[in-house]
Amino acid sequence: MPSRLRVGIVGGGLSGLAAAYYLTRANAAEGLDLEITLLEKASRLGGVVRSRRVGEFLLEDGPEAFVSYKPAAQELVNELGLGADLLGSRDDRRKVYVLDREGLVPLPEGMVFLAPVRRRAFWSTASLSPAGKVRALLEPWVPRSQMDTSVRKFFHRRLGREFTRRVAEPLVSAIYGGNIRHLSMESALPLLYRLEQNQGSLRKGFLRRPLKSSSQSLPLFLALRKGMQQLTDALWKRLGGTQIRTGVSGLRLTPVAGGRYLLKGSGFEGVQDVVILSTPAPAASGLLAGLTSEGSSPLGRVPYTSTRIVYLAYRRSEFSHPLNGFGFVASEGSDTVLDACTWVSSKFDERCPPDSVLLRCAVHDGRRRRAAMSEDESVARTHRELERILKISCSPTLSYVWDHGPVMPQPVVGHARRIEGIRATLNRFPGVYLTGAFIGGVGIPDCIETSRKVAEEVVDRARKRMYGD
Repeated sequence: MPSRLRVGIVGGGLSGLAAAYYLTRANAAEGLDLEITLLEKASRLGGVVRSRRVGEFLLEDGPEAFVSYKPAAQELVNELGLGADLLGSRDDRRKVYVLDREGLVPLPEGMVFLAPVRRRAFWSTASLSPAGKVRALLEPWVPRSQMDTSVRKFFHRRLGREFTRRVAEPLVSAIYGGNIRHLSMESALPLLYRLEQNQGSLRKGFLRRPLKSSSQSLPLFLALRKGMQQLTDALWKRLGGTQIRTGVSGLRLTPVAGGRYLLKGSGFEGVQDVVILSTPAPAASGLLAGLTSEGSSPLGRVPYTSTRIVYLAYRRSEFSHPLNGFGFVASEGSDTVLDACTWVSSKFDERCPPDSVLLRCAVHDGRRRRAAMSEDESVARTHRELERILKISCSPTLSYVWDHGPVMPQPVVGHARRIEGIRATLNRFPGVYLTGAFIGGVGIPDCIETSRKVAEEVVDRARKRMYGD
C-alpha cells in the first residue's frame, strides 16, 4: 500500500482555500489518504476578501460580488450551504455611467459585455456621436485578430477609437485598475477574445451563444448577505483534517530525494509530495527560485497594481442625487482622483440603513499617476469630487479607507504564452502547481475554477498513486 500523499498549499486566500476545500472533499469521498497542510503568511485566512460591519453598514475591503454568468462561484456557494444567503443586485436599476468632461453619460444601450448586439437600441444612445456609432456597428465586418494584442488596439480595430475611449477604456480600467495600452486581450478579456477568434465577430458570437447565468432568473451580480467573507469563512470551516498554519513567513521551496519537496520557513518545516502555490506571482517567483530560474524569472516580472477604497455614507434625506444606477467609471479625460464609484445602496439591498446612502469609490495607481495622499486627504478629495459630479451639498456621516497593496495582477500582452512556458518548465518538477488570479483571471469565479482544476489534477495523481495507472 503506498504511503499517504502529503500536499502543501502555500497561500490562504480564496484560491488556496478553494484548492484545499476541493482536495478535502475528494479525500473524504474517496479515501485517498491525503495529508493536506495550508500555510499562510498573514494572521488570518481569506486574503483580500474581508467584510466589516461598521454600525449598520456592511463594507467590503475586497470584492463586493461576483457575476452570475460564470457558474463556479454560485455552485460553490450552494455546495457550502450558503444559497439562502445569496443577495442579487437590483437589476431594475442596472445602469452604469461614464464620467467624461461633459459629466455623467450613461453607457450605450443594446450592449452585451462591451459588444453592440441590439443595433436599434445601440443607435438610440446619446453617449456616442453618429460617426462613433456607425464605426462600432461595423464590427461584424472587421477581420479576426491574428495574434494576442493589447485591449486598446483590439477595441480600436474592432469598434473604433471613440467607442474605445468612451466605453471600453473606463470599464476595463475599472476592472483591472490598470492601463489598457498594456493589458493582453487574450488574458484580460478571454471571453471576448475567444468569441472573436471562434465566431469572427463579437456581435455574431453573442447572438449565437448568449451569456447565461446558471439560472436565467438570476440578476447579473450576486453577493452574500453577511458579506463576501462568508464564503472564505465557510471554506476554512469545511477543511476538517487539514492542518492550517498562519503566520508562516520566509518560506523556501527546495527539491529533496524521491521527487519530493521541502517547504521550510519561520513556523513550519515539512517534506511534501505535492506543492500548490496560491500566492501572488512575485511570491510564487521567490518560492520557485529554489527549483528553476527559468520558471521563477517570468513570474517575478508579472506587474501588479494597488487600489485605495474610500467608502462614504450620507443621510438619504439630505442627498439630492437620485442614484438611479449602479455607479460610474471615469474616463481618461475626466481629470479626477476617482477611477470608479459604486452606488452600493442602489446596487444591493441590506448594505446600509434605509435612511442612508452608501458609496464605494476606488482610486487605482496603475492607470495614471497621482500625488500621494493621506487617508484624510483621500476622504476630503473624494467628497469634493462627489459634490461636483453628483451636485450634492451634504456632508458624509461615515467614511472608511482601505489600502490594498500590490494585489491586482496585470496580464500584459503575451501573458498567456509566458504562463504556458512556466507550466512547461514545471513539468520537470512533477507535483508543483500554480493557481491564483494571475493564472486564470481576477474574478471570484475565475479563482475558484482555476483552483478546482488544480485540485482535480492532484486528485488524479493521488488515484494513480493508490490504484496504479
